[in-house]
Amino acid sequence: MKVLLAVDGSRATDAAVALVAKVFAPHVDGDAAIALFHVAESLPDDLLRGNAARAAEFQKVSDDFDADRKREGERLLDRQRQTLLDAGIAEAGIERKLVTRDTRPGAGKVMAAIAIIEEMRAGKYDIVCLGRRGAGGAEGSFLGSVAEKVLREARGRTVWVVD
Repeated sequence: MKVLLAVDGSRATDAAVALVAKVFAPHVDGDAAIALFHVAESLPDDLLRGNAARAAEFQKVSDDFDADRKREGERLLDRQRQTLLDAGIAEAGIERKLVTRDTRPGAGKVMAAIAIIEEMRAGKYDIVCLGRRGAGGAEGSFLGSVAEKVLREARGRTVWVVD
């Protein structure tokens, strides 16, 4: 059984990790293959064009931003991996995947959804599990935009959306 467990640091993804740990902990013999997956945002290089006088300064800001997002992603994957290990999931059954995607400001959810869908297809996962960060209040009956996009593209896969 291959599980894609998309994590983003939200309370909902903490709950998703706890659910996967609870369901798969009895299978510590290595039957379960769980891929912890996180998308780190990166600033696209084309944002730096057009102002040669400030290009070096912008490049430094961009490089620092990218490095920070990767470090945060690594820490998140380490923390969620430890949750799975503490639940009794075999270390050999856990894979960490950190991908970086160029993202314009405000487009992070779209890029995250695309990256999850690409991984879902490439990895041939049986189950995709992700947290629902969607709208609250009166809009609470709707899925978040990432979960909705993943569900639309899941075709033949089981998707767990955890709130």
